[in-house]
Amino acid sequence: MASTVSPNRMTLLALKRRYTISKRGLKLLKDKLEAMVKAFRDLYTEFDRERRYIEELMETFVELLNQYESETSPAVRDRIRSMQLFQVEYGLSTRMVFNIKVPFLDVSLKRMDIPDLYLQTGPAFYKALSVYEELLPHLLKLASLRNALHMMSVEIEKTRRRSNALEYNVVPELERTIKWVQQYLDEMERSQTVRIMKVKSMLEKERGNA
Repeated sequence: MASTVSPNRMTLLALKRRYTISKRGLKLLKDKLEAMVKAFRDLYTEFDRERRYIEELMETFVELLNQYESETSPAVRDRIRSMQLFQVEYGLSTRMVFNIKVPFLDVSLKRMDIPDLYLQTGPAFYKALSVYEELLPHLLKLASLRNALHMMSVEIEKTRRRSNALEYNVVPELERTIKWVQQYLDEMERSQTVRIMKVKSMLEKERGNA
């Protein structure tokens, strides 16, 4: 940058203003980055808690399905597969995560009226329906949280790149340029002082000779 600027007082003032703004912007970016990382960690904690809960539900659901299949004839299972067990309605909501609008999937399950199959299936079938009714909304929430984590990680990376560009490129280059311009002006001022002193000395000699 030093070779592309004009070394004068106006340039120096402009460079110092830009340097001050860059330093202030760097601090804001670092504060933002720190807050975003904290928000990301909090979101990941929520994601991990949801994932663990789903694993417990899935384990119960699989056990009930295995029990249901062992207690039910293939004909009954085929009949059940042809039924609509739930009325499912999906929705989309948004949640602000550190100024990032994150979409979240919502689901509403309503169990349909079906024939009484207890004698043909046993209790495992109805227990599995109850677990599924609880499981599906949590699965959608987990997917939404994972998407939120991805969106947060993208924003964090963007902010980190901007912060690094300021800290390791823009600010050091401004410091070098300001130093170069200041040294140039100081040298010009010293040269000017020397010339003035020489002229003054010559004038004094002329007065002495006169």
